[in-house]
Amino acid sequence: MTILYSSIKQRFFRLMLVLSIPGFLAVFALLVAQRSDILHSKEQDALFFANQIATLQRVDITDAQYLLQSLAKNPALLDTQQQGCPQLLEHALLINQEFANFGLATPDGHVFCSLQPLKAPISIADRAYFLQAITTGAFSIGEYQQDRSVYTETLNFAQPVYQNNQLKMIIFAVRRLTNWSESLSHLPLPIGTRVMVADNYAQIVAEYPYSNKPLGRSVSDDWPTDLKLHAIQTIEDENGFHHVYFRLPLQAPQSELNIYFDFPFEDVLHEVNTQFLLVTVLFLLTILMLSWFGRIQLNRSLLIPLNNFSNAIGALANGKAQKLEQKDMPAELGKLAVHFDQMAAVRLDAETIAYNKHAELNTLIQALPDNYLRLSKSAQILDSHGERVSNKKTIQEVFPNHINIRIKAALAMLPNQPSTYFEYVHKENGYQKVFEIRIKRIEHNGEAILIMRDISQKKQQEEALNLAAMTYNNSSECMVITDAQGYILDTNPAFTQVTGYEQHEVIGKTTSLLSSGRHDASFYEQLWQSLVTTGKWQGEIINKRKNGELYTEWLTIDTVYDEHDEPYRRVGIFADITDKKQKDEQLWRQSHFDELTDLPNRTSLKKQLNTLFGLPEHNFAVLLLDIDHFKDINDTLGHYYGDLLLQDIAKRLKKLTESSARLTRIGGDEFVLIYDRCADQHCASEFAENILEALKAPFKLDNETCYIAASIGIALAPKDGENTEQLLKAADQAMYKAKQIGRNGFALFSAELREQAEQRILLLKDMRQALTQNQFEMHFQPIVSMHTQQITKAEALIRWQHPDKGMISPAEFIPLAEETQLIHQLGEFAFDQAVQVLQLTRTLNKYIQLSINVSPIQFSAKHTTLLAWQQQLAKHQLTPDMLVLEITEGLMMQGEGRSQKRLTKLIQQGFAIALDDFGTGYSSLAYLKQMDTEFIKIDKRFVDGIEHNQDDLVLCETMILMAHQLGLKVIAEGIETETQHELLKQAGCDFGQGYFYSKPLPKSAFIDFLTTHRH
Repeated sequence: MTILYSSIKQRFFRLMLVLSIPGFLAVFALLVAQRSDILHSKEQDALFFANQIATLQRVDITDAQYLLQSLAKNPALLDTQQQGCPQLLEHALLINQEFANFGLATPDGHVFCSLQPLKAPISIADRAYFLQAITTGAFSIGEYQQDRSVYTETLNFAQPVYQNNQLKMIIFAVRRLTNWSESLSHLPLPIGTRVMVADNYAQIVAEYPYSNKPLGRSVSDDWPTDLKLHAIQTIEDENGFHHVYFRLPLQAPQSELNIYFDFPFEDVLHEVNTQFLLVTVLFLLTILMLSWFGRIQLNRSLLIPLNNFSNAIGALANGKAQKLEQKDMPAELGKLAVHFDQMAAVRLDAETIAYNKHAELNTLIQALPDNYLRLSKSAQILDSHGERVSNKKTIQEVFPNHINIRIKAALAMLPNQPSTYFEYVHKENGYQKVFEIRIKRIEHNGEAILIMRDISQKKQQEEALNLAAMTYNNSSECMVITDAQGYILDTNPAFTQVTGYEQHEVIGKTTSLLSSGRHDASFYEQLWQSLVTTGKWQGEIINKRKNGELYTEWLTIDTVYDEHDEPYRRVGIFADITDKKQKDEQLWRQSHFDELTDLPNRTSLKKQLNTLFGLPEHNFAVLLLDIDHFKDINDTLGHYYGDLLLQDIAKRLKKLTESSARLTRIGGDEFVLIYDRCADQHCASEFAENILEALKAPFKLDNETCYIAASIGIALAPKDGENTEQLLKAADQAMYKAKQIGRNGFALFSAELREQAEQRILLLKDMRQALTQNQFEMHFQPIVSMHTQQITKAEALIRWQHPDKGMISPAEFIPLAEETQLIHQLGEFAFDQAVQVLQLTRTLNKYIQLSINVSPIQFSAKHTTLLAWQQQLAKHQLTPDMLVLEITEGLMMQGEGRSQKRLTKLIQQGFAIALDDFGTGYSSLAYLKQMDTEFIKIDKRFVDGIEHNQDDLVLCETMILMAHQLGLKVIAEGIETETQHELLKQAGCDFGQGYFYSKPLPKSAFIDFLTTHRH
């Protein structure tokens, strides 16, 4: 027995030694493999997170593409006609808050619509995304840029908009890069992970975590430059820490966006090394303990108990129970035997239960519509069930590549995440299907169950329900659903906003709750008759809100039928158009009525006249009334009293004519009366006299009393005009004739007036041609010193040599030139000619001062060249004092305003001023002194009578004396005799001008006269 014990002991220790070394090596190899698996798993984790992020970004890009394509196809976008931003874009911006702006650009890049206001017009023709969209004709993605509409860093998207295969515009969307980085910040990524999204030029447009570094910088600032582009690489940085680096392209349409990932690795290495060391120590301790325990057990009898156990185990393996004999067994083995017997009984019972459960589970799996896979930790298929997975050996045969990667990542995360759920979209046979994937860990064995379910129909139903609910709840139009009899079943929020009734207040009640009483029973009978016969009704209806306020709505009712083609539900959609109708009415009134007097305006007048001219017989009179000197009332009393006066005039005229004529105010102080009861001059004249008589009575304006008079022009249709414009023009010409003959009266349009108007038009036409054909010329009349009769000055006088009519007097064409603003061109012509003469006289050493006439229109016009004359003289080395500007007394009376400022400026520049036709108007001597006038010119009318009329001579002597007292020089015009010359010389006149010295001469004759004059 001792020899047997010793032999067993020796064999035992020899066996322990033999087994320990390979066991240790096996454990060591297993730990190394486990370390490699953990590192690989970490890389797979990184790849999983990366693909998850990339998938989310692709979805964002795809959503943006779908949004712009949907907007591009919407007809409302093409109706803008480049007149501004459609409301469709504003709705899109509200719904898609990840975007900062939407806009539209013409095919040449001009931005004509931006929801964000622009400081200045911009063009995107130089933007790459715009050029790409134009070139490819498809959705495009831009690069990092500083956007000029939201003034921040953005990435822009563009989509061409076509109509009938023709490019109409480009729609673009602006996404703030800060928004993109913020969306990345919400991702559940491991601590220390870095993610960067870069554009085609490797400029960073978003990053995780967000840093203080500026967006738009190069990826190379934060990314190792020696990495392969598409490989996963683990690199040790300068601090000895390991990182997993790799790059994924987004693969979006027309996009070069890439995502760069940096995952920390150091914590996993530390964990693996610690685990490796711990397992090694535990293995050695276990070997030592087993050796010690084996040594003790060898001291006991083992062979028979072990043989009994072996027999019992063999029986148990065959599904039978064999009771162990505990006789002669050590106490420990006896207890083990008891436990073994119990274990055997439990196991046999458990196997029976497991068999039954297995059969039950197998039946359940067979009954389920789902596809089932049992997977190993390494994603090998261990078992399968279902039409899509049967006879499949690997998951590559079942799922797309990106889903395979995701499944493997989920399996790798099973220790920390025992279940995973996700959905994916797959296209099969031209149809898009949605699958639901559920992965659940099987406890204790590291395997997992994968359940795959087709949820395509469910998704379609959910999307349809969500879209319908979103439309129903967010529609700006009111919606109400009733049963077939009109009892309300449901309303949307817009219904409450418009009617004031909450949903719970109207459910179960009929729509008559909103009835306003404005429609009779026949209206509602016709409405219901239309619903019964056609199932539809549409129209305008007046209803009442909860607070009693009436409103107008545009209502559309449709009927929903059941499977028996019977009315099941009725859907009412309506919009409150009260404001629109009020605005339309207000706009119509503003366009047809005068706001001050509430009389029809010029637009209404033309419509009335066009209507009358459209009648077979249209004999009527038009009276155009203009208030005499109305401007004086505004200037003295103010515009407030002027408006009150116009209102009172309108009331008086309306009262006088309300039963006999139509009254309108066409602007300012002009009124037009259409008298269609009159067809001849007699009744029209009588009507005009009645009007003038009615206006004689004083008008009480608050605390002021005002007396007025009016001038009336009368035109008869169809004699004086065959259409509206001709008739109004004839009445206007007759009114001006009434003013010319003394005001406070009326005048009838006549053929003479028509002829004068035609002559005026013809003269204007000839004058325009004369300017282009050089028919105007300047004549120069010498001005001599009264004492020496030497020529010291000359006046430039414009002449018109008409090719057919001969010489035309300035009195005929100057007023027309002033009225049509052609006076500016004539004034510039006179100035240029004067400059040429001054240059010639300086060359001949004949230094004279030239006078040119300047019209008040040249001073009062918005744009004038008078102030540029100084510079033009300087170019020719001439000075302003060589010119005298002759102005009229009317300009001198304008003490304020643009004309006075320009006159003052010309005097400051050095031009001399002469007051022409002195004594014929209302000149103030104070103005003469104030304006620093150098000369006054006594009008020819006074000079003509000084030989025979003592009063005229006294007037001339008085004007000369006063002028000298004010320091002014005097020029007498129209001197034709030697007697006139001597009388004015004795009176102290300084200069003389007239035929006695010389008539006005053409330029060449004037120069010859200067060189030959000897007096």
